[in-house]
Amino acid sequence: MRNRQRTRTVLLALAASIALFWGAVDIVGVPAVRLAGQLFWVTLGVVVLVIASALAGWLLSKRPRSSRHSADG
Repeated sequence: MRNRQRTRTVLLALAASIALFWGAVDIVGVPAVRLAGQLFWVTLGVVVLVIASALAGWLLSKRPRSSRHSADG
């Protein structure tokens, strides 16, 4: 059941993205090649952000724990 919901969500997101892309090309008149180039750069930026945040999280997980929380109060 959960797999079906995940698949439906992905398909709906894809359909919405395609509709926005088509609307930008057809209604607004943005050239498809230019829009595809922008999509590439945005995707690359998101990938870089995800990698940077994963690296930051990994580095924070390797940091020694603080000893301020002692039983002395």
